[in-house]
Amino acid sequence: MATKQNAPAATEAIGKTKLNPNYKRIPAYGKQFMEMRRSGKVPSKRVMVTFDWDLAQAYPRIVLADDTPADQLNFSYLAGLPVQVIYRRKDSHRVSGVIDSILQVNPSCLATFAIDLVGTGDAVTLIKAYERTHTEVAA
Repeated sequence: MATKQNAPAATEAIGKTKLNPNYKRIPAYGKQFMEMRRSGKVPSKRVMVTFDWDLAQAYPRIVLADDTPADQLNFSYLAGLPVQVIYRRKDSHRVSGVIDSILQVNPSCLATFAIDLVGTGDAVTLIKAYERTHTEVAA
């Protein structure tokens, strides 16, 4: 049967995709940002990166709901955009890795906001100050 002959090839293809050392998973809502960027559009507001589904619902956001290490996630669509990581104390151990990974794609600015620290003066941290990006017009 043709199905039996194709099964090993399909299994091999799946294995190669998952074992590809350069493969990075796209977090929730990341695909929408990729499509937006491919069409030449950018969000009108700062992009929020959260660890909980109930945070930053009124903003463009991506949600890192599971414990996938940040270096295994694709953040390329955040290049040149203002980004803020919003988190609760229970996720503070993940923030450093996420910051490092996002900085690799060069956002226009990057800040963090610790919801549990509101009122203490330590809630907001500016990681990378706003930087204008210039695009060259092709002649």
